[in-house]
Amino acid sequence: MDRNEGHFPLWFTEKVIEDWGDRTDISKLENYLLSKYLTNSSLAVIEAGTGAGVLSFFIEESLKFDKITAFDIIPEMIDRALIKSKEKKSNIHFTYGDASNLKNFKPNEFHYMVYLQQILSMIPCDRLDHALNRAHNIGTADGIFIFSFLDWDSRWYNPIVSFKINLVRFLSGRKIQKYYLPELKFNSRLNKEFFKKNQHSIFWAKKKHLVQLLNNAGFKIEVCYKEEELTKFKGRALYFICKKNSEFML
Repeated sequence: MDRNEGHFPLWFTEKVIEDWGDRTDISKLENYLLSKYLTNSSLAVIEAGTGAGVLSFFIEESLKFDKITAFDIIPEMIDRALIKSKEKKSNIHFTYGDASNLKNFKPNEFHYMVYLQQILSMIPCDRLDHALNRAHNIGTADGIFIFSFLDWDSRWYNPIVSFKINLVRFLSGRKIQKYYLPELKFNSRLNKEFFKKNQHSIFWAKKKHLVQLLNNAGFKIEVCYKEEELTKFKGRALYFICKKNSEFML
């Protein structure tokens, strides 16, 4: 099995496993979006960045879908999902997969594309366009795509953080990336390694930039939600419900 070297530093991979590997609960927001937009249980679903499979298990158990594929770039996550799948006697197909490649999937294979948990924001900047193009390729002509991204404008201090980290990047000869920031905290503790070179940066984007990014990849945006529009609390994510733009399928 391929590993995910080149995507995440080993320490970051371990933190992702620690933070997400034992997740068992689906949020009310995720419940709402999946229940609202996954309406035909006879059609095929794919979930990107499944982690230990919590969303896919919900789609199977609560929404009664039986054609579900779920992938993750971290093999240990898929191992955990497979253990739970065996316990639940699930029919979900869990597999290793890189969202920017997806060479193991056929064009027009899936009707529902679930890219929640802000997994696209974790993809390095040089692979993000590829990930969106791959999603477009394996979705059906009338398919529904659910994307989520971290919202730059949800944190007032992002410009300050960006200025500081990019000043350090500039002085140390590293590439300046305004919208890619290392994590400030892990498990409610400040990230003391924030300014170091080995950090994995996360994509925080303005809505207008995401609209352009999705349009350029061939998507037509049906609805865009801010997290607080779907919950009672201030959130940090943007959610896009998309279809393919017919002009890109000629």
